[in-house]
Amino acid sequence: MTKKPVPYLCGGIFLVLLTEAKGKSLSRRQLRQRQTDKISNRNMLESLIQMFSPSFRQPPAGRTFEGDTSDYRACKVSFGENLPFDDDPVIKAFDGRIKSEYITVLSGMEDFIDAYLKTDNEPKMEWLIKALLTIIDKDPLLPPETLFYLSETPITKTNLLALDHYCLSTLLLGIWHFIVANRPNNEDGRDTFLAIHDRADEMNAKWKFKKDYGMDYPREFDFDLFSRDEGVDEKTAEKDGEEIKKAPADEAEAEVIDEAVPLERKTIIKEGRIYQQQAEKIYNIEHIENFYG
Repeated sequence: MTKKPVPYLCGGIFLVLLTEAKGKSLSRRQLRQRQTDKISNRNMLESLIQMFSPSFRQPPAGRTFEGDTSDYRACKVSFGENLPFDDDPVIKAFDGRIKSEYITVLSGMEDFIDAYLKTDNEPKMEWLIKALLTIIDKDPLLPPETLFYLSETPITKTNLLALDHYCLSTLLLGIWHFIVANRPNNEDGRDTFLAIHDRADEMNAKWKFKKDYGMDYPREFDFDLFSRDEGVDEKTAEKDGEEIKKAPADEAEAEVIDEAVPLERKTIIKEGRIYQQQAEKIYNIEHIENFYG
């Protein structure tokens, strides 16, 4: 059997790292009380699949999806009846949405992070980013010009690794899109799975993930969990600044509108403006220190 490159970025390895950063699952006692364990590997994989195949649902309890999840995570399988990673029309449509409706798709990844990852543990989230960047950096089959969609405009591997600030949601979506669209052969990651785990001591025992993987990533960075539409924020701030900024008192001018009104004095607030009514004129005043009619 030909050895595959290590590390190799694929869906199974991506899922391994995500499950290592997931929130706390239910205890055995809670499970015996028939409480539903929502933070499970199979539910995480289902949510990931739904990002490119929204109608996907895992089969009912008692079927094979838990086993399929374990095999996919261990890079033993690439696709199957419950693993639609070979559904080319659906994948092509997903690729199109990434390039034209990115923000809509991103909301699904942000929901995923909020539902499954241990977001209250900042060191754990930092480790997840480091581990992913380590694989991208060291994967020999990812040339420097490889494109990742961290927005509707792609970024090269070289520029991605040079960033000093990351958004977890856009990074995860960019990597997941790349895997779904470009790395269908999940079994090529089997050697990587073996390399980042310690072999189980006894038959049927779980493989133990090497906790220090990715910890020696050399570059420092900061990060946010979720995206911020900074363009909108800047426009809003600019607009708010214009509304807050007032002319100095000695420069204030009163706009005079010819219209007969009652001689009594009235103050009317309409659509954010103050109208002083007196005598034969209406004074439309934005700001003035003293009013003498």
